[in-house]
Amino acid sequence: MIWIKSDIPLSLNFPIILLMTVPFWIYYRIHKHKKYRNCHTGREIVVNLFFLYLLTVLYVTLNPFHFFPPGNKGNINLIPYVQILYQYKYKPPIFWMLYTLGNILLFVPFGFLFPALYKKRFKMAITFIVATLSSLTIELTQYFFTIDRAADIDDFILNIFGSIIGYFIYFFSKIIINKGKTIIIYFSN
Repeated sequence: MIWIKSDIPLSLNFPIILLMTVPFWIYYRIHKHKKYRNCHTGREIVVNLFFLYLLTVLYVTLNPFHFFPPGNKGNINLIPYVQILYQYKYKPPIFWMLYTLGNILLFVPFGFLFPALYKKRFKMAITFIVATLSSLTIELTQYFFTIDRAADIDDFILNIFGSIIGYFIYFFSKIIINKGKTIIIYFSN
């Protein structure tokens, strides 16, 4: 309450966030493993990789962690492709490539890891919906709570494109793995 009324920025750094979240995560995973006792090692690896990936995304997208009270709105760009074209026209090619490919590559692991965790039907639709909501949450957080960062529709579009690429990598790797299993079964009979 004091934070909202005082306009004092809340500044956190990544090691503090790690010290706050990682012990709780480890405790939760150990508690869940003891409770169900049927945890699969492969799935547990994917779950922990996804957790580390999410921490990395938070660090990359919200660093520096200078959160201001709601109401101190930051910068926003709602016109598609403005930032991409600006980077392409006025910056050296490396900046354009880092901006474009960086935003795409940031969400490729999301599109790959999330469907590996989600066991129900409609994996593609759920993956895209959750990726869209995640990217939207990042952009809204940058707009409403930070002044150092800017919310940008181009980031949102590129993130979604990255999650689509990641999903198709997951989909085709699953097909290749299943065909490999079929070939092995065929030759073993």
